Amino acid sequence: AFELNHPDAMQGVVGLVNIGHEVTNVNILEDGIPVLTRDLSVGTRRFREDLQREKGLASEEAERVIQGTSQHPDLAGYVSARGEEIALGVERAAAFLATASRNAGGLSRVYTTGGGARIPGLNDVLGARLKVPIELANPVQRLRVKDDVFETVPVDEVAPLLMLAVGLALRRAA
Repeated sequence: AFELNHPDAMQGVVGLVNIGHEVTNVNILEDGIPVLTRDLSVGTRRFREDLQREKGLASEEAERVIQGTSQHPDLAGYVSARGEEIALGVERAAAFLATASRNAGGLSRVYTTGGGARIPGLNDVLGARLKVPIELANPVQRLRVKDDVFETVPVDEVAPLLMLAVGLALRRAA
């Protein structure tokens, strides 16, 4: 799904960061080939639990804040703290690759996906720390789909959640 929808990412060293509920998966690709994978023990659950614990929000309200459907004045602080944690994991993975491989250049771009990729301000925090462009990966960007498929939910809202499912659907039988 990533290769099909982001062919420009198949050159150089790029990061693909899937921010899930429990875990963030960091994949570093060199010329389109996965060369390093790391799992970070931070996901959207940690963002939500921080808001619940420190601001007394109910689980449902904290989830709405994380999803961007509700606003909270303190969200930026939590996004910054957890975003730094994710960025540090990406930095370490890229640094390890740079020292382990003579051919690998520096990270040129990072694509985010998963439910956490939609957290308001997170991509900005990652970009500021990593000093590379951050782009929300869209696994359906170049796919032809029926007009009514995304009728009830905007494609931009759901696309980051579909990377794994679309990738599996596009696999060819071995």
